[in-house]
Amino acid sequence: MTFLQLQQRLARRRGATSSTLVSATATRYQEALNETHRAILRAPGFEQLRRATVTFASVADTQQYALPMDGIARVERIFETTNDRSLQYHDIGWLRANDPDPVSGTAWAWIPAGFQEVHTQPADASEVFVKSTSASDATTTTASSSTDVTAYVEGIITGGYARTANVAMTGASAVSLSSAITNFIRITKFYLSTAASGTVTLHEDSGSGTELSKIAVGDSRAQFYSVFLYPTPSSVITYTADILRTVLDMSNDTDEPLLPEDFHDVLVDGAELRELTKQDDPHRWTLLQQRYRDGVRDLRSFVINHPDWSPQWGGGMAGISRLGSEFPVDQVGSRF
Repeated sequence: MTFLQLQQRLARRRGATSSTLVSATATRYQEALNETHRAILRAPGFEQLRRATVTFASVADTQQYALPMDGIARVERIFETTNDRSLQYHDIGWLRANDPDPVSGTAWAWIPAGFQEVHTQPADASEVFVKSTSASDATTTTASSSTDVTAYVEGIITGGYARTANVAMTGASAVSLSSAITNFIRITKFYLSTAASGTVTLHEDSGSGTELSKIAVGDSRAQFYSVFLYPTPSSVITYTADILRTVLDMSNDTDEPLLPEDFHDVLVDGAELRELTKQDDPHRWTLLQQRYRDGVRDLRSFVINHPDWSPQWGGGMAGISRLGSEFPVDQVGSRF
């Protein structure tokens, strides 16, 4: 079910006779559904519903990389198939203690490096542009006031000088953020004066140029998980990261929860439980609480107990060595 359909089903449960939702009630139902969605997906056993993969390519002599997907809560592993290896995880303390001035070569380790507000830096000294998928991200004028949605960019220009630029957005039409600054070589911050109505993107050179950042609906800034690779890559290699997604609130009518469709009703049960107090109807509250708990239990069982899963001696995947092709697996198929 879509977010709108979930709200309508909850409304019917609460006695509504029309599919049209009153604004105040809709806001309350949306909050209840999102709270239930977050509570389920953050609970132990539901991690795999949040898992995804993202790829990125190294650049010669570049150590830090922002992964090109917004909403990453954690990177679980990074691997590459060119050399058939899984990179080792280390922390920043290990990197600074072992090699403060990293050498270059083929990376065999990765280190979390915090979050950045852009996923790609300009290829050269560039003018940058911003646009939205919604016409609402623009100047709004009423009889008594005028409100701008302003985009801001902070960065470094040619010569190493720090500069800030801002511009009032014009909806889906791209507008330059640097009419007086056309030589940004690095972007350090990108944010809006208010939450976006559409998806807002930052581009270099033109509105259709390379995307540098993306702010999601309902947000005012982006966060891209970044990593250091060690040694600093000396060539282009494509890496794949297994990641755990942040549980983002549903906001658009067409958004769908990160749950198997057969279990969407569990969200409605949980949201109704938040709407119904025990004092309102103790008997119904008790029955609904039990139904919600049973639904979450069945969902956890469905997620965890996959029919193809079977334990592997040694805890690994048969036929794969995490040390690379130079160290093949042993006869029974366990990993070193």
